[in-house]
Amino acid sequence: MDSSSLETPLALNQEESIEQEATTAAITDPERESTGAGGDDEDEEGEVLEKLNGDRIGETMYSERFVLTTILKLPQLEGNLAEDEDYEKDLCSLWDMTIEKDVVLFLLKHDVVELFVGISEASEDNRLVEILLGIVGNMCCVEETHRVLYENKSLLVSLCGFLSSSDTLILVQLMRILTTILERSDDEEYCWFKVIREVEDITETIAFILGSTTNRELIEHTLEAVHAMVNRFTEAEVDYAQLNEFYRMFAKTCLIEGLMEGFKQMFPETSSDNQFEEDFLSNKDLKTIQKFLEIHENFIINANEVYEDQIEKIVYCVYRVLVPMSTEGCLIPLSKAHVRILVCINSIYSAIVYHFHAGTFLAMLKIFTILAKEQETLQNPGQEQKPHQPMDEENDENDGEFEIQTALGEILETLYFMAEPMPSLTIANALKLSSSFNEETIERLCAAIKETMAGDPLLKRTCDLLMESARVAWNVEDKSRS
Repeated sequence: MDSSSLETPLALNQEESIEQEATTAAITDPERESTGAGGDDEDEEGEVLEKLNGDRIGETMYSERFVLTTILKLPQLEGNLAEDEDYEKDLCSLWDMTIEKDVVLFLLKHDVVELFVGISEASEDNRLVEILLGIVGNMCCVEETHRVLYENKSLLVSLCGFLSSSDTLILVQLMRILTTILERSDDEEYCWFKVIREVEDITETIAFILGSTTNRELIEHTLEAVHAMVNRFTEAEVDYAQLNEFYRMFAKTCLIEGLMEGFKQMFPETSSDNQFEEDFLSNKDLKTIQKFLEIHENFIINANEVYEDQIEKIVYCVYRVLVPMSTEGCLIPLSKAHVRILVCINSIYSAIVYHFHAGTFLAMLKIFTILAKEQETLQNPGQEQKPHQPMDEENDENDGEFEIQTALGEILETLYFMAEPMPSLTIANALKLSSSFNEETIERLCAAIKETMAGDPLLKRTCDLLMESARVAWNVEDKSRS
């Protein structure tokens, strides 16, 4: 929401009398001490407060009259909202007020969802549509709004019609609506797929948005909406026939390409060395990457054929994720988002067997060395530990040794299956690209792999392969021959 919405007037109406303006002051600060000197002032203040209680919405200090007056002005609005700055501020105030459940329930009594959708469809004022959809988005945080949208399915279909809008801010609010209802509504009571499948060309339209916009906020919100759809329609709504229909609708090359292009916009590379422009990922970045990879993990496992011509692109995205993640400052303290990203990468590489990428291999090897060192530190509390600062104020997910052990397991398994079908020279050539490792690094890697992959029939062969690669890379004499 823009800065105009930060001021939230609680006035009943700008045309009210001075007495009503005094009432507004009482709403804003009902505990303010009277500046009067006598009992008459106290009696008058008591009367004012009594009137206020009759006008406020539920347990809030917001005015019913202000809300109703604002809504009633909507059908009478002439011209663009920009021509009436006071009314725009009133609508923005209403937008702010809808974070309160009592306000949402009050609005639902007056069928505002139907009103807002109808006015938005008829309006050519993008700012007005943005605000109205923003209000509906806030209302979707309350379960009763889900029921209204579900019982009148044409409302949600009409809202999805705004997917064709060229206005970024409208699309952001629409994606908020879709994400909220899919993530917060009861999956046994609401089958949203039956509604979404009525939206014509929804996959192609979302793919176009992802592939054409350069606005990071829109890409993030669209990614969240796609992630919510994939999770909801493949996990919560598990009817087998419906699941097949979901993949027919959404597992399309255009969506995969749109996701890839959106990813490049969010995390651009430098022009020289195929690196991230920033060498650090915030916790928010990690969660965005997690959702991006979870979408691909689902599709590549359940609709592998759609990646027939996309392997190089998904491998490249994985590499781009791992490069900044393979720094200690970004990796430690380890969060659930880190672990989930590594799980997704393992699943993706398991699905695209016989594919080796030197940069990915080296980045994962570096992550292994960092996590192994951190695990050793945690297992030996007597050693002096370097304090780690959280990545940002949102990072409260550090679960210590268990998370590190889980992450190491995913890394080791990925490295194992990445190396297993490769000739030693391929791996050796990759190792030559880095000066950070030596034969001892590969020895530690093999020892950890033997513990993690115990029982695998190709375990000895693969570890011998890795050690041979190390000797070739660094011209080390085979110790077994001495």
